[in-house]
Amino acid sequence: MVNSMGFFSKMKQRRVEKEALEQAAAQQGQLGTWQSQSEKLDVMINAVERCGNNDIEGLFDPFDTGFLLKKGEYAIGLIANCALLETRRSASSYQGGYGGVSFPLFGKVRLNTGRSKGKLIAGEESITSISDGEVLITNKRAMFRGDTNNKEWPYSKLMACEHHPEGYTTFAVSSQAKTTGFAYGADVANEVQFRLELGIAISNETTDQLLAQLRVERQQLDTKKPLPPPVAGLSNGENPR
Repeated sequence: MVNSMGFFSKMKQRRVEKEALEQAAAQQGQLGTWQSQSEKLDVMINAVERCGNNDIEGLFDPFDTGFLLKKGEYAIGLIANCALLETRRSASSYQGGYGGVSFPLFGKVRLNTGRSKGKLIAGEESITSISDGEVLITNKRAMFRGDTNNKEWPYSKLMACEHHPEGYTTFAVSSQAKTTGFAYGADVANEVQFRLELGIAISNETTDQLLAQLRVERQQLDTKKPLPPPVAGLSNGENPR
């Protein structure tokens, strides 16, 4: 007679073992992601500390950019395959009627008097790609060099800088009428955005503020460290001897 209890017991054991392996793999993946984020954050903190101490020798790659730099200006990052963005607004429209009186002047010509009850509707604003090219980030500005357009964003004239998780940054510059920016893609967003923030901080002499923000992120990340996967071969509360 077949021992059905033993058969089902082994099935249950295999299922438990499979679930344990899947859980361990998931924990290992979470820990690996955390370690990668932790290492990148440490690199950022070190870079900001060194820039704050004016210790930049060997910190950045010796980019052969082709861009002309000003006295005291140095490259922080060169990003290829970018798109120049510009905010554009569609044509405005007028909606509404006329609330006045009408009286004849002569013939079939009539004169309307009173005030308009209509309103001017501004066209919708959208961000549009207008050129492809590359961007150089320095300690004084960001510069776009493209196939049909060139652009620069001096940090000293920035009114606003906004990063978007989709992988693009927009700038409001006091000397420029339109909001512009550049796209670089979500895959490199963290790296590009950090280098922009670093350049702005160096220019504005606010590296201490950026460093404080990164240290807060470091503390928050430490609280989210995943548990390591269990040691292979140990289960049900077993302890290594």
